[in-house]
Order: sequence, then C-alpha cells, then structure tokens
Amino acid sequence: MPSILVFGATGFIGAPLCRALKKAHPGWTVSAHVRRNGALSEQQLATRVGTVDKIVEVSDWSDFEAIKRSSAQHDIVINAGNSFTADPVTAIIDGLQDRKKEGKMAKLIHISGGGNFIDFGTSGNFNPESKVWNDDSVDDIKQIHKDMFNGQSDTLVLEAGASGGLDTCIVCPSVVYGGAAVDAPGLGVGYNLIIGNAKPLGYVPYVGEGTALLSTVHVVDVVNFLVTITELAAASSSAKGTAYERYYIIETARVAWKDLATRLADALHREDPKTFPSSEPKQVAFEEAGQGEVKHLVAANMLVEGPRARRAGYQPNGQHILTQLAADLKGMVA
Repeated sequence: MPSILVFGATGFIGAPLCRALKKAHPGWTVSAHVRRNGALSEQQLATRVGTVDKIVEVSDWSDFEAIKRSSAQHDIVINAGNSFTADPVTAIIDGLQDRKKEGKMAKLIHISGGGNFIDFGTSGNFNPESKVWNDDSVDDIKQIHKDMFNGQSDTLVLEAGASGGLDTCIVCPSVVYGGAAVDAPGLGVGYNLIIGNAKPLGYVPYVGEGTALLSTVHVVDVVNFLVTITELAAASSSAKGTAYERYYIIETARVAWKDLATRLADALHREDPKTFPSSEPKQVAFEEAGQGEVKHLVAANMLVEGPRARRAGYQPNGQHILTQLAADLKGMVA
C-alpha cells in the first residue's frame, strides 16, 4: 500500500482530497501536512482532514528542511498547498529525489492553476484570436515559463520530470469554485482574488462588453480527478510518457465575465450590503477594474481545453459556477 503526503491538507482542495483519498482507499497511509501555528483545535483538524493516518506538522512554508524530510518519507507527495513560489517546491523535489536514489517509489503530483493561461487582453471582450491552451499539445506545455502566475513552480516540476530525476505529474485546474459542496474552510484562491479586488472598489467591475471568457472548475471535479491520478501513480512503478505528457488541464465550464460579475454582485450585495451597496456590476475602463495583476484577470480571456485529462479519467460533473456561486458565498464574505 502506498504512503501519501498531502501538502496544504487543511486548504480548499487539500482538505476534501484527504477525506476522498481515505474514503476511496481506507488501506492507504495518508498523511496531512499542516502548519504547527495553525488556529485549528484537534477536533477541528480531524473534521477538516478526516481519518488521515498521520498529521505532519511544520512551522510554515519556509521550513524547507522539514518539507524535504517529510517528502522523502512518502511514496507519493501531492502538493495542494503552494503553486506560486519556488523554494517550497524545490524542497519537495529534493526530498523525493533523495528517496528515489534509495530505490523507493517517489512521485510528485503538483497542483498548478489556470492563471498561467490568461491572454492579458484589456478590452474585456471575447477575442476569437486568443490562444486556447491544450494539454494534448506538448508544444503548448513547453511554452510554460517562469513569468506566468504559477510558472516558477511549474517549470521546476516539469524540469525535474523531464530530466528523469523524478516521476512528476501536474494537474492544472482553472478558477476553482464550489466550496459549499465540500464544506470548504474558505472561498479558495479564485473567489478571494476576485472579491478581494472588488472590495476596495465597492462594486464588482467588468470591462467592455464583458464577453471575455473565464475557465472555471468545480472543486469536486478537481478532487475526483486527483484521486484518479493518485490511483494511476500508485498502480505503476514508473510514470508513462514524458513530463510534458503528464500535464493535465481541467475545467468544468466557461463563463462570460459580465454574467459572472452580475451574479457575483447580487450575492455580495446580499452578504455584505455595506461594502457592496449595489446589487448590479459596474462597467468600467480597464484602468478602473482594480489594482495589480487581478485587473488583468477581469479584462482577459482564459481559454483552455483538456482532452488528455479526459482520457486519463477526468469527468466534469459539478454544477456551473453561476448556479453554485450564491451557496459558495453564503456566510463567507462579511
């Protein structure tokens, strides 16, 4: 039976993943990596991660030696906790490479994010010329670079897999939603970015006609696919194909930004009318759509497709974000 370590085990994806792995495979040894200075009681932690076999505590993501040491003690490491920065991922890779040198199973399943694939348009309109990133295209995956949103960690994992030093797999969900369906502890990165951008504005913006398309994926679809990928990793002593052929892009559905902004504005007004006095979104110029990188997300297209993921067992069954959104935000904003 394989030993599994889940980084980010108390998070939006990691917590339901821990529970799903133990439900699907009670005999597997699943360890949950958590921060020692977390605010959860033992009972809250047990509720969050389920009946995992072991809690692995570290001080924080800068405890690289502890991360490396923990990684070296498990057959399969699932990184659901950090896709933005390079150093923790380097520690995970180093630990698994040490394990592989000892002749033991050592595999990494890394969770990335669809922010890699926005087209940085500023019109807010659908662009028929925008690139559609396809996980069946090795050339597309080889274009991933360090300056992308998750590029620092993605390139490290791809290079480790391509060099033969480690069996790697990357699962790249688009904007993840659906927390209400899994009793998630928070809203997740996607909602937090979009709502965090809207709060100081006091309204939910959209740019231009708002026809730009955003790729989204339900967290249940993400978790189910991660269980499938983990099963595939556990069933084989060595990975098949190249590292670039083990990069899976997943989405449940696309949504137009104005449609999303309309539903979001209504929900935010009901949840927090003081911050969001209007239940309607506001059409703005790109320069007024927010601060930093998030306004690029608001105005841009994110177009992906994942035929390789589907062949590997991915099935998009979750509710559409426009149907799910109100439940996700209920009691989670003010």
